[in-house]
This record gives sequence, C-alpha cells and structure tokens, in this order.
Amino acid sequence: MRKEFSLADTIASIASFPSKAAVGVIKISGKKSLEIISKIFKPKKKKDIKKAKTYTLHYGWIVDKSKESREKIVDEVLVGIMRAPFSYTREDVVEIYSHSGQVVLNKILDLVLKKGARQALPGEFTRRAFLKGRIDLSQAEAVLDIVEAKTDKALELGLSQLEGRLSERINQIEEILKKTCSELEAELSFPEDVQIRKDYSLDVQKAIKKVKDLLKNSEKGRLLKEGAFLVICGKANAGKSSLLNMLLREERVIVTPFAGTTRDVIEKDINIRGLPLKIYDTAGILEPRDLIEKKALEKSYKKIEEADLILLVFDGSQKLTSEDFFLIDKTREKKVIFVINKTDLPLKVEEEILKRYKKPLVKISALFSKGLKNLETKILKVIFKEGLDKKEEEMFLSNKRHIDLLKEALSLLERVKADLKKGFPSDFLFFNLREALERVSEITGKNISEDILDSIFSKFCIGK
Repeated sequence: MRKEFSLADTIASIASFPSKAAVGVIKISGKKSLEIISKIFKPKKKKDIKKAKTYTLHYGWIVDKSKESREKIVDEVLVGIMRAPFSYTREDVVEIYSHSGQVVLNKILDLVLKKGARQALPGEFTRRAFLKGRIDLSQAEAVLDIVEAKTDKALELGLSQLEGRLSERINQIEEILKKTCSELEAELSFPEDVQIRKDYSLDVQKAIKKVKDLLKNSEKGRLLKEGAFLVICGKANAGKSSLLNMLLREERVIVTPFAGTTRDVIEKDINIRGLPLKIYDTAGILEPRDLIEKKALEKSYKKIEEADLILLVFDGSQKLTSEDFFLIDKTREKKVIFVINKTDLPLKVEEEILKRYKKPLVKISALFSKGLKNLETKILKVIFKEGLDKKEEEMFLSNKRHIDLLKEALSLLERVKADLKKGFPSDFLFFNLREALERVSEITGKNISEDILDSIFSKFCIGK
C-alpha cells in the first residue's frame, strides 16, 4: 500500500455537505481517535472520554488550549464514540456533531489535525472499511452509488448492492470456477492418478449462464443509474421548446410564435417515474443563416448521434415537408418516438405516411399539456421494453467496471466452451478459466491492483 494510505495513520475530515444547515459533522478514524478527542473535548459531565463505551453520545464543548493558558470554547457539540471493530472502518471512530458553517467546522478540523490526525484522502474512510474486510469492493462502490443516486430506482439499486446481493451472485460464479480450476490443476499435476478425464463442459456452461443472467439487465441498470439521453428534434416552429416545458412541467424555455427561437442546444434534467433523463432541446434549423446557427446545427446533429432516445416532433397543423423527411432519414437507425404536436389545431399532417415507418407515435398539444402521461409511458416503454419493475431474484448491474469485467469473463468462458468441444488439452483450458476467474474476482476486490483502487476511491468525496 502506498505511504499516504497507511492504516497506521489516524485520519479526519469534515463529513457533512458545506451549506447552511443545523448540524455539521467531523469524522475521525484510527488508533489515536479517542486520544485526540480527549485533548479538545470538554464534556459537561466530568468523565474520561477515552474510557467511553461504544455507541455512546456525549454532550459538551470543543475547546482550544493551544493559543492561551485559558480554555477558549470553539463550539457546543455532541460527540459520538464507536469503538473498533464496531464501526464503519472497524477502527476507533469519533464523530463530532457541531453547528454547521465552514468557519466553525474548519476550526474544529484544524484542532483535530494539530492533535495528531491527518486529512483524509477522497474515499479513505470507505477504503479502510474495504481493506479491513467490513465490506467488499462492490459494496464500497455501492456507497458512492447511494450518495449519487438521482432517483428512487437508482437508490434501490445501490442499496441492493450494498446489502451484498451482487457479492452473493459473484461468489457463486467464483465457486464454480475455483472448483473447476482446482480439478484441472490436479489433472495437470497428477495425470497418473486421474483414471477418467472429467467432462468440464457442464460446469463451464453453468458459469456462463450465471454471468449472462447478471449481464441481462446491465443496460437497464446503467440507464437507471446514469440516466438516459433524450433528444428533442424537429423542424423550426414544430413546438420542441413547448414540449420541453411540458415535460419539465414549468416554463423554463422561451417560446415564441416565430421560427428559430432556439439557436443552441438546451440541456435539462428530469425524472420520469424513476428514470433520470437528460433532455436536449435542439435548434430546429435546416439551412443556417449565420455562423451561430451553423454551430447550433452541428451540436444538434452530434446530440442526435449520442441519444438513447429521440422525440421527433412534427407540426400537426401542417403537411409534412422536406425538413421532416430529412430528419426522419437522419434518425432512422435510432430509437425514435414520432410526436405529432399542436393537436389543439385542425390536423393536416399525413399520419398514414408516418405510420409506414413503424415507429411509436404519440399525439400531444404541448401548448395545453395534453398527452403528457401517454408520452411518458411511451418513453419508458421504448427505453425499457419490459418495463421498470423487476422480479425479486433479478439483479440490475449498473457499474461500468463490473459490466466490463463480466463481459471479459464471459468471452473467456465462451472460448473455453469452444475449446472443450475441439478437445484442446487441459493446460490450455486452465489458462483461460483462470483468467476468467481473475476477472470475476476483481469485482469484489479479491484480485485488484492499487492503481484500480486509487481510481475507484478518487471518485468519492473526502469525508466518505
């Protein structure tokens, strides 16, 4: 382990969000935690805080004795004691609950650091929990997922992973591969003791099925965690900005009767029934009149290429134009919902022609917010063909690192399966099986490098 991550150090950090709030939190973890708090905490009831029992809370004051012979009160606080191994890090942990505010929190933290702690690095508390065996690496990553969850569904995914449901499934795959590897190794080491070569194809197929079951919902999990990219496009004055306002349920974008009001890509975040969406309202300009409109058009086309779903808006009060057909062709290979807008006016658009493209079609009046519920249902149905509800036994992978590792493991296992059919020798099979096992083990951290750990925990905030 690198020197800056030495478990011998006692670490400290502000653990609460910097804002105007009632309570702020400073967290200390390590062997010197109780010694440090005893030097700066004056309990109301005279007691030796170093002898306090675990899971106890103590009222008093943080005091500064460093500048004057007389004690100087810094803040009125509560101090929580959690003794090893019954704490988040499995070390002695002290939490100071003070008044919120950066000045007072920084003063208390400064005192803690002067008394022997060092500033915690990003994610170091959770990293210690992993290194001390309290949680595995997939559970550690779930902590970050919970903190960053944008919706209830994303929170459910994080909590499920923190509870160890993914770890349980990974352990099952590991057990199959470990058993198969050990049998192959015995066959290679003591060939004279092996009377009949075992057929490993059933074990390999069993592992393949379990990996595929985990990967089955990975795209759905990714979208629930990261959100889907939804792009609204259409010719000028089709009502794209009005549609964005309707989805946002508030007037956030300027709407005028004049074509070309939107001259840039507008980005907004919304939540549709548990699905986070990043919506892009694109400029509806086919022939740019100036450099600004040209750049806006280039950005619009780029967003169309990146989109998970496109809402292609048609002006229902007009017949289809060359601009409409150009955009239909431009979005042909993408997931698209045709949206006929302005149904509050007499409809002139050729609906039968649009139906020939066999794309989902919704009619709305963005001006009067009619058809919103139907449109939201259609959006979820197109993105998630089987809906958002999941069975109890299903696991939604949402972490890109986990998905990539399982895909690599699956590729190796498929290779082993093919090699078994070709009658390849045991040493060749063993190599690929061992590689697959290593990929799977990286998910829970049984086989992981310091560089990967650095990368993972650098994404955490300093106090977590």
